[in-house]
Amino acid sequence: MWLLTWLLCLSPLLAHEDNKEVVGIMGENFTFPVQIDQKIVEIVWKKNKDKVAEWEEQNKPTYFGHLRDRSVLTENGSLTIVNLKKDDAGTYELVYRDYVEDHQLNFILDVLDSLPEPEISCNTSDSELVLNCTANFQRPLNYTWKLSNGPHSYRNQELSIPLKNVDITTNATCIIKYSQTERSSEISLMQCLSEEKGDSSHKRHRNILISLLTAFVILVVILEFLRRKGIIKCGIERRTAQNNSPANGSGEHEQLFPGNSQQQSNSEGAAFSHAVHCENEEPEAELTQDTEVENGGHPNNSSSCTEEGEWSPILL
Repeated sequence: MWLLTWLLCLSPLLAHEDNKEVVGIMGENFTFPVQIDQKIVEIVWKKNKDKVAEWEEQNKPTYFGHLRDRSVLTENGSLTIVNLKKDDAGTYELVYRDYVEDHQLNFILDVLDSLPEPEISCNTSDSELVLNCTANFQRPLNYTWKLSNGPHSYRNQELSIPLKNVDITTNATCIIKYSQTERSSEISLMQCLSEEKGDSSHKRHRNILISLLTAFVILVVILEFLRRKGIIKCGIERRTAQNNSPANGSGEHEQLFPGNSQQQSNSEGAAFSHAVHCENEEPEAELTQDTEVENGGHPNNSSSCTEEGEWSPILL
């Protein structure tokens, strides 16, 4: 009696130790890891105590519940769930019978989010091209690098290649793996070098722009300081005074006496026109005087210019 009580108390602990934790990925197919050597005559799978699959010797498997159309049971006892979903997580129990006795295996299935595609970044450091592969996942991942120009693989999250050995025609592939699921991404080494040069050029142009902007601000501050001290203002006033002085010809007189300037200009223009007109008519006047002398007239040395500018003798 005492022995039976002791076994009943230990049975939950023993059952807990027999539970095997397994992990599947949503959207993938998952097969419970079952290895049975003896000949099986009957198989029953349960999830949370509910039957989901059953097989008897010389019969076809039968499926139940939400796994009716998404599971495959084989004669060796393994159960595969197709297109794994979050609600497939739970405790699974396998009970199988051989020709001698019954056996039991327990599994605790945890369903993780889909495995993302890895992201590749690259940069140059110490004469090397450094490739880094990252992926956001709930569990640790296995990373593997492969180069298209060689058969070797490199099991590391980071891959370093000397710049002198870089072949721009080569592609680098990063492979991440968890359990039975893999994802991969690829990048061209030429793209890595182009991106690195572009980033360097962008940084250089940005530094030049910042330097020019800083110099402009300093210049503005200096000019404002000189203006407040009166240095720039005195220089401007001095040049203005020189331009307005009588020696340089002030425009102030023209502004105060615009009429006089215009009249003076008109008078000078009229006098000049008159003089030119009279000068042009002088030969005709001399010819008139000579004609009068020949006709017995008395010439007169005085002559006048009419208002029209014509020369005519003055008779005494």
